[in-house]
Amino acid sequence: MPSWLSTSARRRRAVLVAALLLLMLSVVATAWTALLPFFLGSVLAYILLPAVDFLDRRAPRFLKLVRWSRPLAILVVYVIAIGLFAGTLAYFVPAVRSQGQVFVEEVLPNYFVRVQAILTYDFGSLLAQIPPEIQTTVNASLDRAVTTLLVAIQRGIEVTINTVSQTISFIIGMVIIPFWLFYILNDQAKLRAGISNLIPEHSREDVSCIITLVDDLLSAYIRGQLLLCLLVGLMATSALLILRVDLAVLLGTFAGVFEIIPILGPYLGAIPAVLIALLKRPILALWVALSFFLIQQMENIFLVPRIAGRAVRFHPAVVMIIVVVGSQVAGLLGILVAVPVAAVTRDIFKYLYLRTSEQGICPQMALESVRSGKSNVT
Repeated sequence: MPSWLSTSARRRRAVLVAALLLLMLSVVATAWTALLPFFLGSVLAYILLPAVDFLDRRAPRFLKLVRWSRPLAILVVYVIAIGLFAGTLAYFVPAVRSQGQVFVEEVLPNYFVRVQAILTYDFGSLLAQIPPEIQTTVNASLDRAVTTLLVAIQRGIEVTINTVSQTISFIIGMVIIPFWLFYILNDQAKLRAGISNLIPEHSREDVSCIITLVDDLLSAYIRGQLLLCLLVGLMATSALLILRVDLAVLLGTFAGVFEIIPILGPYLGAIPAVLIALLKRPILALWVALSFFLIQQMENIFLVPRIAGRAVRFHPAVVMIIVVVGSQVAGLLGILVAVPVAAVTRDIFKYLYLRTSEQGICPQMALESVRSGKSNVT
């Protein structure tokens, strides 16, 4: 029997901790919409924390003596981040909004007209040449597809209504996020100490090492993915502007957003641009496809190994399997989080394996051993 279950008091404590964890999970599942802003705030904390620590370490000594160095560092990072964000949006949002309006009002109707023409004339003439028994099967399949589409639209409307009903709690969360984030960045050391005090003394060092592993990996992965999205979005927008493709900013934004999906993202991001170019000229669609192919090659050769590869350290073939499994388990959310979750699980397993081996190495040695293996590709 494990040492933490060796006595009746420890068993009761384990039951109490398990009950608390189950209660917390049920609360998170029930109030996920309200908690989503805090999840986004945690992501922002990962992104901003290095800059805050950098300014805090280099603050004048008198500011540290009066304990103003860290709050001022947070305020400086806030001002810089808000300035960059506002400056970017001053051009970006109007351009995307106007091009999105053109896409909805002009491009989509044009595509619908063309698809309707294909279905009405070309597809109809094709069916006329097919034997009657095969026509019956094809028509039945089309009817099922239309029914499935209508059901999906109905469910989408229901989800939209439910989301609107939960918007108030989401807005409240977004309003208080800057203040919540300030306390997280300012009192990070106190929070860690408080969490550490809740853990049994004989397990604190192991928990601290595991938290360090998870923190290192997630922070590197999140920053790496955001940087990849930014760079790919800029390259795609530049290429589309050079080729004079309509809605270049909107399509480049799509490419950057889809980049957050491992492996499949670059292909999904290229599809809207190729379709829009195909609507204009087929040869332009070929040039757009070639441009996205070159961007993907630059990404795979230069960007991914240096930005994202150092975080998760998975071979692309392994990433494909992880993404497929994640999509099967949790849908879109599984696609987005499967890779970092798998990497975190791998590192924790390695650490615990080293700690429970016959050699019985100490926590710091196990931590450094896992860290030193970061150059190895799984």
